[in-house]
Amino acid sequence: MDQKKNNSIDTWLDNTPENKLELIDGQLIVGTSEGSRRIAWYLLQDYGPDIALSMASEDLWWEALIQAFNPRPLPRTRSEWTEWAADVPVPPEPAPAGPCVSSEHRRIYSLLQHGLYHFAGVSSRGCFLGKDFVIRLGENGFTPDLIFIDRDRLKNLHYYYLDGPPALAVEITLGSSADVDRKIKRSYYEQGGVPEYWIIESDSFECVFLRLGSDGRYYEAYPDSHGIYHSSAVKDMALSVPHLQKMRDTNWKEPHLPFLPCDYRDSEPLPKLEYGSDALGWNSIPFTPRTALEPVRIRFEEFISWCPEAKFESYGLGMVICSYEATQQVMGMLMMTFGLKEIVRLAHPREWVTFLNKENYQAVVRKQTDELLRHAQYEEWEDFFSGKIPGMPEISVCRRTLEECRQEMTETVSTRVLLKIAREY
Repeated sequence: MDQKKNNSIDTWLDNTPENKLELIDGQLIVGTSEGSRRIAWYLLQDYGPDIALSMASEDLWWEALIQAFNPRPLPRTRSEWTEWAADVPVPPEPAPAGPCVSSEHRRIYSLLQHGLYHFAGVSSRGCFLGKDFVIRLGENGFTPDLIFIDRDRLKNLHYYYLDGPPALAVEITLGSSADVDRKIKRSYYEQGGVPEYWIIESDSFECVFLRLGSDGRYYEAYPDSHGIYHSSAVKDMALSVPHLQKMRDTNWKEPHLPFLPCDYRDSEPLPKLEYGSDALGWNSIPFTPRTALEPVRIRFEEFISWCPEAKFESYGLGMVICSYEATQQVMGMLMMTFGLKEIVRLAHPREWVTFLNKENYQAVVRKQTDELLRHAQYEEWEDFFSGKIPGMPEISVCRRTLEECRQEMTETVSTRVLLKIAREY
C-alpha cells in the first residue's frame, strides 16, 4: 500500500470517534460531544455545504453566517459577501476524537459476544444483543456494546429497540469516549434502572461490576478469590476475569469461555419472541429535521426513525455512514444537535457563500463538469451500474440503472467542481 495513503488511513482511524450513534439529552452523540463535532466537520470537509444546505432555508443560512461571524460592515450584496468571506481566516480544525478502533477493544468484544451467545443459546435465560441495538431509557437512546435481556424483559423488546432497561449492559472503554462510559452512562443506566452494568477497560483490563441497590444506586461488586464474577442480575452467569484477560481468541473446544459453564437442566425453552406491535422504526417518520439557529432537541421517535447503523467507512467522496442517504440523515441530526450557528463555523465562510451563490458559477461549473464527464466510465454489474472518472478516485457512483448512474455522476461532479472553486483561497 502506498505509504502516504496508509498514513492517511491511520490518521483517519486515530481521529475518528468510536462508531456509536446515541441519543443523549436530545442530542446525537457520536462517542462524545467532541466526536459529534468531529463527524460534522468530516462531512463538511468531504461533501462541502451541499450535504446540509437543503435542510434549512436560504434566509436561515445567511442569518447563521451573520450570527456566527459577525461581519462588519454587514455585506448587502452577493458580491460583498464573497469579498468578505475571502478575507476570513481558516477556522480551526476540531480536536481529534478517536481512536475509533483498537485491537484490544475488538478482542474483548469478540470474546464477550461469543461467550454471551453461547450462554444465551444453552441456558435459555434470555437473549443477548450486540452493538447498534438501542435501549430506550426515558427519551434517551443508548447502544451499549453488549446487552443481555432476561426472560421477564422480553415483553419489552421491539424490533428496533428495547423499551426499558436490559438485565445487563456492558461497555468496553475506547479512547476519548471512555469517560462517557465511566461517568455519563453510569449515571443514566443507574437512573434508568439497569440492574447490572459492567465497564471493561480495554487498556488495563480492569473490570468494574456495578449492581443496582435497593435504593436505586449503583454499588461496586467484586469477583471471588479465583477471579470469577457471579452476576446477580442473570442466574448462573459467571465471568472469569483471568480468562478474559489472557484469551487471545475464541476457544472453540470450550465455546462458553470466558464465561463458565453451569448446570442448565432447570431451564425452560424461551418463548417465541413477539416484537412490540408499534410501527416505530427505521424511516417510520419522514426525514424532516427541525433545524434552527440554536440547538433543537431530537425526539426519541425521530432518532429511532432516522439513525442508521453506526457503520463508518471512508471511500469515494469521503465518509459514509451506511449509505449517502443515511449519512445525510446523520448530518441533519447533527444540525439539530449544534444549531446552524455552530455548524457554519465548521467550514470556511467562502464555502457557504459560494454554494449559496451557486447560480453565479453555473457557466464555469457546467464547462468544467462537461469536460470531466467526457472521461467518465460506466460498468454494468449484476444488479447495478457503477461510474468513475480515471485519475479521480474520490468520484465513484453506483445506481440501479445507467440513466440514474449518469445523473448521479453529473450531480456529483458538479458539486466537486463548485467545492474546488470555493476552496481556491
